Amino acid sequence: MLKRAFQALIVFLFIISLAIFITINSVWLFRLSIPLFHLTDQTGLTTSQMMHEYLKMISYLQLPWQTSLHFDFFASSSQGLQHFKDVRSLVMVNNLVMLISGVASWLVLNKLVQNKQLYNLLNPLRILVTIIIGIAGIMLVNFDQAFIWFHQLFFRNDYWLFDPNRDEVINMLPDGFFALCFLLFGVLVSIGILVLWLMIRYQIKVTKKD
Repeated sequence: MLKRAFQALIVFLFIISLAIFITINSVWLFRLSIPLFHLTDQTGLTTSQMMHEYLKMISYLQLPWQTSLHFDFFASSSQGLQHFKDVRSLVMVNNLVMLISGVASWLVLNKLVQNKQLYNLLNPLRILVTIIIGIAGIMLVNFDQAFIWFHQLFFRNDYWLFDPNRDEVINMLPDGFFALCFLLFGVLVSIGILVLWLMIRYQIKVTKKD
């Protein structure tokens, strides 16, 4: 039982960490948000200027060798920059988890496929789906509160409460944009779960025929 749970945990960690990685690097989503949330009016910058700043921010979050962040068009406070540093640490941890769980997941799934034991993941998969549905329900009912809980859970300070006058970058990162990010993350996790479920169902079907 513990072995099955551990195998499922490895696969689920990969699905979730991969979804986080893709979401963070979906620059197209921010580009879509610029006209959607009228960000040129909110920031006073052009689309190209905001894309420049956003790409700079993503590079800082993702590239281990880029150790400092400086915006060309936005003023920043020391607390705001510290928050980006805290976010960067979490992103680096997620990337490491994705790499390790990716390799481990391939080994686990390969072994389960060969032994025709993918069905071992079925019950843990149902539990995960139930949890995801619960979280999605909370998000739909009160996204703002869920957003606050998320930051209180992962950050030890309140530096994420940006003052638009001191950290102007927050003007191009409205709540609606983060809602789209959570939506994309949910879609990606759902796709990963669906692919896994289809693999399980296919193996069960083939095994029954044999």
